[in-house]
Amino acid sequence: MAGSACCNSAGSILLKQSRLVAVNSSFLETLLSPWFLSALVIYSTGLLLFAKALDRLPVSTAVPFSTGFGFILTTILSHYLFGERLTVNQLTAVSLIFCGVIVITR
Repeated sequence: MAGSACCNSAGSILLKQSRLVAVNSSFLETLLSPWFLSALVIYSTGLLLFAKALDRLPVSTAVPFSTGFGFILTTILSHYLFGERLTVNQLTAVSLIFCGVIVITR
């Protein structure tokens, strides 16, 4: 399950990178960008891992865990990789999401 969340987070980071390097690019150039194609592959891998996790986990646990963990990871990675600011509100929200993930998986 964590693998799926990591793939979704990595896919989002790669998608953001594809937009940073593709200033004023055409639709076709965007589709053929290595960053964009990598994001598609990683997102697809995450989807397959999530589907496999659903073989053993209830959807009511899997979705909140995957989504919450993905939010947390994406927030942290975007701060370190893109220099995005972390506000007090974001840190509070990430903390609440983390607590929610812990509660829902127990």
